[in-house]
Amino acid sequence: AGAPTNLIVFVDGVNHAIITDGVHWDLLKSTGNGTPHTPGGGAVLNKPSLVDNFENHLFLGGDRTAESVVAHSAPNNAINFNINDGAGQLSAGFDVVQFKPFRDNLFVFGENAIKKASPDTTSGFVLDNVTANVGCIARDSVVEIGGDLVFLSPDGFRPVAGTSRIGDVEIESISKNIQQLLTDLPITYDLDNLNAVVLRSKSQVRYFIGDDSRTVDASVGIIGGLRSADQRLGWEFGELLGIRASCCDSAYVSGIELVLHGDYDGKVYKQESGKSFNGADIVAIYTTPYFDFGDTETRKIFRKVNTFVRAEGPITVNMSLTYDWDDPRVTRPSTYTQDSAGAPVKYNTLGIIYAGTNVNYGGTDKPIIITPIQGSGYAVQLTYVTLGVFDPYSIQGMVFE
Repeated sequence: AGAPTNLIVFVDGVNHAIITDGVHWDLLKSTGNGTPHTPGGGAVLNKPSLVDNFENHLFLGGDRTAESVVAHSAPNNAINFNINDGAGQLSAGFDVVQFKPFRDNLFVFGENAIKKASPDTTSGFVLDNVTANVGCIARDSVVEIGGDLVFLSPDGFRPVAGTSRIGDVEIESISKNIQQLLTDLPITYDLDNLNAVVLRSKSQVRYFIGDDSRTVDASVGIIGGLRSADQRLGWEFGELLGIRASCCDSAYVSGIELVLHGDYDGKVYKQESGKSFNGADIVAIYTTPYFDFGDTETRKIFRKVNTFVRAEGPITVNMSLTYDWDDPRVTRPSTYTQDSAGAPVKYNTLGIIYAGTNVNYGGTDKPIIITPIQGSGYAVQLTYVTLGVFDPYSIQGMVFE
C-alpha cells in the first residue's frame, strides 16, 4: 500500500533514524526492505544527524561513519531506501555540514565548499559545484528568510541568492558591518550549539548560542533583520543577551506566529510574549556611530537632541553622550533620563465600551523625546539604554541642535 502520507522523522547522529506516523514507530535500517514493517534499505544511513524532504524524497546525511554521503529514499516513499526502487546516495566530496532545499535545488554545505543537487531524469539526482571557496561553519545557521537562504560562513552571514541569470548563484556577505564579531564566534563558542529561529512576520532571524555551562544571563546571540523602517534595502544586525536556547522553532498556528525555544533547564519558553525574560528585567542598548556632521575640524556646541521613538507603552530611556571618538581627555556629561508616559489610542470599531476610570492604553504620549544636553566636540555619539519591564519600542532617528 506504500508509506503513510504524514510522517515525522527523528535523527540524532548516534542511532538509526526513527520514523513515525503518530501510531507506529520504526527504525530506518540498511538491513530493511522498504516495507511498512521493515523500513529502510541498502542506501540508508544508519546514524544520520540531518534530515529533510526534497522533491518527494526523504534525504538523510551527517553520519559520522560516512560524512560526505547524502542518502535519499525512493520517489514518494520515505520508508523505502532500496536502490532498485530509485533510492540512492550522493557523494559530496567533502564532509556535509548541512543541506537545505531552496527553490528547485537541494544545497549541500561543507565547511569550505557548497554544491547543489538537482533532479535528473536518468540518474535521480546530480550534484553541481556552487563554490569551492566558501562554506558553512554552523549547522543550524542555515535558514530561509525573505525569499533567500542564509548561512554563517567563516567571514560572516551570506545568502544563497538565485540571480536573474539562470544557474548563477550569489553568495556575497551581508554582514560586513559586524564581521569582527562573527569571526570571533568560533574562537569563543562551540558553534555546534548554535540554534536559529526565523520570525517571518518581522523578517527577522535570531541565532542563539546554547551552552549549558553558561548562565542564562551570560548567554548570547545575534539578531538580524531586513530593513523595514525606510525604503533602503539591506540587513541590520545586533547582539542578543539573556536567552540560553538548546533548540528553537517557529510556525504559524491559527494565523498567529508562535516562537518557542527550549532551555537546558528542561522547560519550553514562548518568545514574543510578555515584557520580561521569564520575570527578569530586559536590558536594551543601542549605540550610534560618531556623527561629525560633515566637518571633522569644527567644534560644535550641542544644546538639544530630539529622539524619534515608536513605542507600544510607557518607557524610561537613559541616554549618554560621548565626544570626539572617545577621547579620554574630553569631558562627557552625566547620563540623561527621560520618561514617556502612556497615551490614548484610536479605535476604528463600533460598539467599544469603556468601563471604569483611569484607563491606560499603550503607546507614547509623543513620538519625540526632547532632551536638553551639554557639551561640545568635533563629533558626538549617543547611547540609549533601557532596563526594566517595558513594552517593545524602536528608535527611528535623532536630530541635533
